[in-house]
Amino acid sequence: MGNQRARSQAEIESRQQEIIYACDNIYISSGYDAVNLKKISEMTSLSRTSIYTYYKTKEEIFLDILKQEYLKWQKELEVGFSQTDTFSKEDFCRFLTNSLINHKKLIKLLAEHFDSIENNCRIDKLCEFKKNIRPLYLTFLQGIKKIFPQSNDEQAEHFRLFFFASIGSLYSRTNPTEKQLTAMQAANLFKNHNFYELFYEHTLMIAKYL
Repeated sequence: MGNQRARSQAEIESRQQEIIYACDNIYISSGYDAVNLKKISEMTSLSRTSIYTYYKTKEEIFLDILKQEYLKWQKELEVGFSQTDTFSKEDFCRFLTNSLINHKKLIKLLAEHFDSIENNCRIDKLCEFKKNIRPLYLTFLQGIKKIFPQSNDEQAEHFRLFFFASIGSLYSRTNPTEKQLTAMQAANLFKNHNFYELFYEHTLMIAKYL
């Protein structure tokens, strides 16, 4: 199978999913740096040469993992927003924080590897990714407008921008590496923050003008 070309879109998607599954398993068990196309080929029915037909770098595989994580989150937000019209700001921010916390893989990839993933993908792959995750942003904005009908488009967009921009930075701040932790403790800069509560407080703060 590894030396044969896929003959249908379904077969292409099946092979891509096999690659994604292997990549994800290596990442979960051994970390991001342990992932490479050689290891992925050893866990699939595809040769390394065949994998290049679908992905030129491991980052392109992670881009598809990110897409899947984003769209799973989008579906959950869509359901949550459809079930209520009466969120207070506190309830709204707690709901968003709870929904995000359920996607730890997404948070970790955004915090630790997002720049590397985007910078090591072909431009056509990156453009396709941005188009594919657009439903998440639309669901997010539609939810804001539903819960806070008095907010204008600019206020809703500013909230969305600051919400997404803060995910990686706040996670990194609350989950430093051993080296970062040692350096911050040496400089007396470290404070032990809980990501969940810090993110909720930040979300509540940026929701002030909705």
